[in-house]
Amino acid sequence: MRKRIKWVSTSFTLLLIAATIAGCSTNPGQVPAAKTDTTQSTETTQTTKTEQKGELTVALEAEATSLDPWNSTDSNTLHILSTMFEGLLKLNDDGEIEPVLATDYKLSQDATSLTFHLRKDVVFHDGTPFNADVVKKNLDYVRNKENGMARASFFAFIKEITETDPYTVTITSQEPDSAMVAYMAHPSASFKSLKELQKKLDDPKYNLDRNPVGTGPYQFSEWKNGQYVKVVPFDKYWNKDNQAKLSAILFKPVTEASTRVNMLQAGEVDIVTSLPTLDAKKLESGQDVDVFSAPSLNVLYVGINTKLDKYKDKRVRQAMNYAMNKEQLISQVADGYGTVADSPLSPLVKGYTKQSSYAYNVDKAKQMLAEAGYPNGFTATLWTRNTTEFVAIAENVKMQLQNIGIKVEVQAYESGTLFGKLDSGQGTDLFIGRWGTGTAEADWGLRPNFASDRVPPNYNNSGFYINKQVDQLLNDALKATDKNVSQQKYDEAQKVIMDDAPWIFLYTPDVLVAKRKNVSDVSVTLDTVRLNQAYKK
Repeated sequence: MRKRIKWVSTSFTLLLIAATIAGCSTNPGQVPAAKTDTTQSTETTQTTKTEQKGELTVALEAEATSLDPWNSTDSNTLHILSTMFEGLLKLNDDGEIEPVLATDYKLSQDATSLTFHLRKDVVFHDGTPFNADVVKKNLDYVRNKENGMARASFFAFIKEITETDPYTVTITSQEPDSAMVAYMAHPSASFKSLKELQKKLDDPKYNLDRNPVGTGPYQFSEWKNGQYVKVVPFDKYWNKDNQAKLSAILFKPVTEASTRVNMLQAGEVDIVTSLPTLDAKKLESGQDVDVFSAPSLNVLYVGINTKLDKYKDKRVRQAMNYAMNKEQLISQVADGYGTVADSPLSPLVKGYTKQSSYAYNVDKAKQMLAEAGYPNGFTATLWTRNTTEFVAIAENVKMQLQNIGIKVEVQAYESGTLFGKLDSGQGTDLFIGRWGTGTAEADWGLRPNFASDRVPPNYNNSGFYINKQVDQLLNDALKATDKNVSQQKYDEAQKVIMDDAPWIFLYTPDVLVAKRKNVSDVSVTLDTVRLNQAYKK
């Protein structure tokens, strides 16, 4: 595998990943146990309206799955949601947590309660106010499993929400929860108008996926299936220093990778969020395009349905890992823009520990299969998304597993269809997954994928992996208020998971984004392209 290139134009703002590229000694995903920030530097009495000009077009790798932050689990849709929705907290340029719709926050010493003081000058896109009642009713709704939200499990740590006054709210956890602050900084911990929520309560058929109403600098305008999602400026945005600078942003689904690149070069789109690796180097030397590349928070893997008889013996799962030449996969499919996975977590995630990875060894893989009772291999079905990148990964996996007698049929689905099938718990065999740890800490990287209580329907453990030791380690890590104890538990959990092999661990891909040079103030953080301050010359 060739050395990965890390380069960014001065027109890109490098956020969370910047600390890593610069060689900063601090983990970029580090989250303070508690923080109080009573300053309100982002607030101002300025009333001058920002001049809005230019329409920006963004090419996405797939159609949005949902414009409801509680019902969307794919990173592709986050590019859109980040323009319209905000939460109480966020990760800032240095990867540290800071208030957004809150003015400050405080985590109790025993890590069981988190108190927020809220901004008093915030309104939603429909003109309704933001306050403690909004926070409580939003969180009560999303964590109620009867409402069927895809993110319900994300908020399962909450025991209750208490309003002290209209602008003070406290979240109490079921048990000590050292990751609570990081969870509330995740993009899914965003808030929507109570007026919209009431429409859903009054009519269960009302579609919140298609009616996004948040507090961000842009508001929803239109969604034309297969064509685009359009957002336009929200003139009453609370942060006067950071109002929208574009007249509109269009997000277009373009599943064919080469088409995205051709459209960028022709000026038909301004930004490509998932730049094909093959084109990255070529575009870097061009005069009209800037390219951004850096390590990501993602891990690519093959999920294995451990409920099926043929996968119950871990020797089969380990054999499949030994059968994969990950270096070849990265070289041939990702053109060198990636790193072999040596943990279920990306190295950027707080709590990551390097583990012993599965060295490529076909003979050993065949021997293990034979010992497990499959000397001639078996047949398997591999689900994947229908985008260029994912199909290429699936075909490479198919080719390599065939070397040990496993005959794979690849079935490609539109991403929303695939997520729906996996989330509903429909019977699957193998599937290509890409997990991004949006909180940048270990609990959200491990619990959704490996905890026994997170199997479908509506949960992410789509391989139905059950290991009580892993459950205990994750719970112990979360309850620990001593960071060293927590880290020790996460270390052990990663070791057990790697040995048990519920995934074929593939690689951590690089983030690759390209834009036209006449577009400025584009940022990339948490693997998401941020356009709230972007403008077009």
